[in-house]
Amino acid sequence: MDEILREYLNTFETFFNAIGFKSRLGRLWGLLALSGRAMTAAEVARELDMSAGSVSECLNELREWGAITSEFSSDHRCQMHTAVSDTMSIVTTVLRRREQLAVQNFKDNARSALRHVTERYGPTDARVRTLQSIVTTSEIAESTIQFFVAASSAVPGDQESRLARVIRRMTAIGMKVPGELSKFRNNRMARKAALKEDAHV
Repeated sequence: MDEILREYLNTFETFFNAIGFKSRLGRLWGLLALSGRAMTAAEVARELDMSAGSVSECLNELREWGAITSEFSSDHRCQMHTAVSDTMSIVTTVLRRREQLAVQNFKDNARSALRHVTERYGPTDARVRTLQSIVTTSEIAESTIQFFVAASSAVPGDQESRLARVIRRMTAIGMKVPGELSKFRNNRMARKAALKEDAHV
């Protein structure tokens, strides 16, 4: 990895920490993503100046979240670790296993508190409106999470990526597609058109 790319490792570290993961997970995943090749645990430990035990722990956690793949290499006689290229799969795994559960628990408890307040203090109590808002907002959040999980998990008609499927679903229901995603979709459509044109030649 060149020195310019190495400087971006701090960005991965900061982002992972901001979304509730250990910062070293972000640094390790960033190394695998930016190195562009499979690496051994020993190489990772050397590059990041981490202990073998810490590297092993991080690799196991990243593997559980679907962020890396590990395969045994007979040439190296050890596991080789690679960052997954389809990052949408990581997002959906995190949404499904962490955020969705947290939102559901928050909604269920707010609904229980709402029922208690309504029964004991009446439907005009000031807390009713706040608790009802929490329930409604949580339901919207659940629907949004379910949309992305369903959109990325749907069986594709061709070799499209999870990200492409989400873009297609967003477009189909009239959601605004962010600029970078629009660019991704347009580039993909241009590549498809070029391949069709080549096939006819």
